[in-house]
Amino acid sequence: MKRTTRYHSYGAALLAAVLLLLTFSCAKEKATGSNDNSRLYFESWMKVHYPEVKPTGLGVYIIEDTPGQGETLTDDDAFIFIRYTATDLEGTITGTTEEDVDKQLGNYSQSNYYGEEIFANSSENTSAGLVELVKGMKVGGTRKGVIPGWLNVSEQYSTEQEYLDNCTGSDMICTVTLTGKTDDIYKWEIDTLERFAARYMGGVDSTEFGYYYKQLREPDDTASIRTDSTICINYVGRLMDGKVFDTTIEDTAKVWGIYSPSKRYAPVYISLAAEYPDITMSSTESGEGSTMVDGFSYCLSNMKKNEKGIVAFYSVYGYGTNGKGSIPKYAPISFEIELVPKPEE
Repeated sequence: MKRTTRYHSYGAALLAAVLLLLTFSCAKEKATGSNDNSRLYFESWMKVHYPEVKPTGLGVYIIEDTPGQGETLTDDDAFIFIRYTATDLEGTITGTTEEDVDKQLGNYSQSNYYGEEIFANSSENTSAGLVELVKGMKVGGTRKGVIPGWLNVSEQYSTEQEYLDNCTGSDMICTVTLTGKTDDIYKWEIDTLERFAARYMGGVDSTEFGYYYKQLREPDDTASIRTDSTICINYVGRLMDGKVFDTTIEDTAKVWGIYSPSKRYAPVYISLAAEYPDITMSSTESGEGSTMVDGFSYCLSNMKKNEKGIVAFYSVYGYGTNGKGSIPKYAPISFEIELVPKPEE
């Protein structure tokens, strides 16, 4: 059930009256932009709901502001870490990072990621209105702001008028908490991996930049497996907080709340290849295989018969700047991989 804020009848009537008045007062003016009607409605809505709130330089209206105690966000910080919930002007939730909120709405999915998300601190890559909303915040702080549709776009202009002239989008009310910031996203990933390696991998060093491996069980044979071979593995994929996002093991899936009755929980088949990007995975020995992220397939290319190990790598070897499903953008990830005998047919 969607959660929607319903206006008090007086507020709705007042909004209609203001809108009518503004429409009449502007009737003799010639419309010059695609956002004329949108701006008229937005300004009328603001007059009814937040008449005392003044806009920022770019045109965002901050209606609540709880300062944080951490460092202040600056233009030199290339990336921001936030949690948020966004609604339209009627109060219908359009996006959230909060698991509890999605559960209340009936929108919860095991395949979704819930938690802080990473955004570029630039309107060239992130909503200009969001960048404006968080400007000058301190880590740990929370703000709620109203963002007009022409700023709810990933475009880069210097003035509100340029956005009005060139951009259209949907009005949004956004409550955002700034949980962190960094001027170097890959350094942040490596620092995160180092902490993970210290906690779960005995503090092993990286074998190359952004890639860590620890052997958990020695192989039966030190000889490399032929590259035209098919092997079987079990695996468990984790985020850096230890949360499991994928596995071939049914009990593990149930413990971590990601079990799906439509998924087959059993060892998967790996078709090796001379070049690790060409290694493929399939649920059956004769099935058509699919490729994997580079960190996973590279690890497999170096493992030997009956070996078990844990690999962790930064997002360049994983899902990169886009993420996938329950894996967020710029996420370092890890896999525990175990080579197992082929099941009897």
